[in-house]
Amino acid sequence: MSFSSECKDELIRIRMKNESQRLAQLSGMTLTAGGIRISRKTALFYHTENINVANHIASLATSLYSIDATVEEKRVEHRKTPFFEVSLSGSDGERLLHETGAMVQSENGIRLMSDLPDRVFEDEEIARAFLRGCFLGSGSCIDPTRGYHLEMIFRTKSVADSVVLLLNGFRLTARTSIRKNDRFLVYLKEGDDVSGILALIGASVSAMNLENVRVEKDMRNYINRTSNCETANLDKQVVASIRQRAAIAAIDKHYGLKTLPASLQQAAQLRMNHPDATVQELAEMAEIQKSGMYHRLDRLMKLAEKLEDF
Repeated sequence: MSFSSECKDELIRIRMKNESQRLAQLSGMTLTAGGIRISRKTALFYHTENINVANHIASLATSLYSIDATVEEKRVEHRKTPFFEVSLSGSDGERLLHETGAMVQSENGIRLMSDLPDRVFEDEEIARAFLRGCFLGSGSCIDPTRGYHLEMIFRTKSVADSVVLLLNGFRLTARTSIRKNDRFLVYLKEGDDVSGILALIGASVSAMNLENVRVEKDMRNYINRTSNCETANLDKQVVASIRQRAAIAAIDKHYGLKTLPASLQQAAQLRMNHPDATVQELAEMAEIQKSGMYHRLDRLMKLAEKLEDF
């Protein structure tokens, strides 16, 4: 299973607290994976390569509206793998189209919404649910062992730009680019930003897995940079920093850094953010004595040593 699929499987298991959050998530999927089919009655359909996401869309829509949902596997000549189409129809169809922001009435007729619903910017939990829906609808994230890159695809530049502003509001650095097929890409490519958005939308396990990979990469990088040196000549500070960061990562995985006392949280964050700093430099950043920083780092190491997989 790909890393993207693992993220999405984690996200669809989230139980949303209220109808507003479910609607916001459905809106995100509608603006990324949805389309309008107009005949005697206007109907909504979704395309996705993930069968679990397809079933999730159907389940979410039928939980909110009096509507029928069907999921069909589709194959086309130029695609090696099938995709899945979710078709929605029923008495609540037009209400769903309007309330998800899928359809607006303009002077040129019915069209897909080209702006984000206002409610997305009014409540943090609604925004998180909406962004989760966007990722489920068109998002992908490469395996962190290969690099750091997460992207979502949108039909219009205005929606893509609005999503970037929304992400910037959460202190995440997102950018846009255009694809050859006139689709607009919103992407994040720094490790902190990729793990940040995964945590934001609720994929906390995937975010932690990514952080573990980052720590392992840093450890290997340190080892590779010193592989030509005699073991006796290895810089003790580098070795200590590697062990301290591994300890902090293990603690974060099992307990979460937020469960630690404030002084240990500060020491852990400083060490993770400044892997090359000496203990003296860390102490100066924390505005404490060097002995105090040694004591805090030692407490973190002893706490990690109690964990079986450290």
